[in-house]
Amino acid sequence: MLVLLSLVAWAGNPLAVDAKVHTLDNGLVVILEEDHRTDQVALHLRYGVGSRDERPGEYGCAHLFEHVMFEGSRNVPGSGFDDWLTAAGGWNNAYTSEDETAYYMAFPSGALDLALFLESDRMGFLLAGLTQDNLSNQQLVVLQEREQGYAQPNGRDIDSLTQLQFPEGHPYHHPVIGTTADVQGFQLGAVTDFWTRHYRPRNAVLVIVGNFDEAEALAKVEHWFSDVPDPGPAETRVTSSDVRAVPAAGLVEDQVETWTSYWSWQTVALGHADEPALDLLGWVLSGGRGTRLDDALYYDTSLAIEDNAFHWASDVDGQFVITATANSPKLGKLEKVAMKQVAKLAKKPPTEDELSRARTQVKSWMLDALEDPLDRADLLATCWGRYGKADCLETEWARIEAVTPADVSRVAGQYLVPERRVTLSTVPVGGAGALPGAQPVVLP
Repeated sequence: MLVLLSLVAWAGNPLAVDAKVHTLDNGLVVILEEDHRTDQVALHLRYGVGSRDERPGEYGCAHLFEHVMFEGSRNVPGSGFDDWLTAAGGWNNAYTSEDETAYYMAFPSGALDLALFLESDRMGFLLAGLTQDNLSNQQLVVLQEREQGYAQPNGRDIDSLTQLQFPEGHPYHHPVIGTTADVQGFQLGAVTDFWTRHYRPRNAVLVIVGNFDEAEALAKVEHWFSDVPDPGPAETRVTSSDVRAVPAAGLVEDQVETWTSYWSWQTVALGHADEPALDLLGWVLSGGRGTRLDDALYYDTSLAIEDNAFHWASDVDGQFVITATANSPKLGKLEKVAMKQVAKLAKKPPTEDELSRARTQVKSWMLDALEDPLDRADLLATCWGRYGKADCLETEWARIEAVTPADVSRVAGQYLVPERRVTLSTVPVGGAGALPGAQPVVLP
């Protein structure tokens, strides 16, 4: 939800979004927003496929395609996508989450035709360039990325916490990057089947923000994407889960010199009535000097060298996380102090000043991203995915404004309770200092 505030103060009217939505004959949704303050253009193409859409044996396939999509298509051989875009002065990247896979790029306005050609060719005709050789190459790249990421200090923390928070059977249980066995075992036929089920115009939204004329840009989009076949809608997705977390204590022994603890609670999905209050609860607890957790753990006591509290919500579920890191094995003390602050908020609401500060921090943090067309493109895609419209800021801001101190107190007492808490201790090799009962977490 917070990302939807990043346009709040743009173009004078705090809730104005000057974006136009079009739908091509093949079902592709196109969102265009002119911005002539720069010669740059940002393009964001989001597919409705993430790790939650993977079947057993496919764990990691959504992320693998983030790599495979750059390996060539029918009219763009090998590394042509990167090479041609870079030569035109552009750059690109991509990401995969539990719910979506997105490809984004920025380039000079004169390269719009090239960018649209590149994206349309791999949307419609990737399989013509997909071979066992480049698939095998990207399997190795993904496995290396997984190994290197997990080898970093605290590199296994998030996936370990997610595995504990969302038990087996939950669509978010397995890591986005996949399991070693599945990634190693991918065969060309199974991978092409995954692409066929999910990569299609009716499962995508194309957002373009920047220096262009809307009518001319739409004509270019229609030209380049009109020959992308329409095989119909993507397969039905999992949209909810009744798998609930049970109290658990995990342990990660790592090559670190600090002790870190995570306290986590399963919460609500995007759009739930309690989502805004949970988001603001995170800022009331941890938003710098003068906020509850930061003062209690860092500024006033130096118990921790860093701490944070935040709420994360996605399409199927959500998670509230508090984390703290210390230079010595005093995780039990950190837990006692942190949980005391949570209990206080559950019993007595924050002040109006605290809540106002939290709202201000949300705005300030997101307004930093306002000047970047890529962030605006991401925002518009998010609006479309949630509401089926590009302009959803008024709705989102009304939800933030409606939160009261009593709401923040209520969600603290309702969700952040001991019987729903999952913990993770990350400690130096040897295990000393972990929270009581912590058991090793093994990532598949």
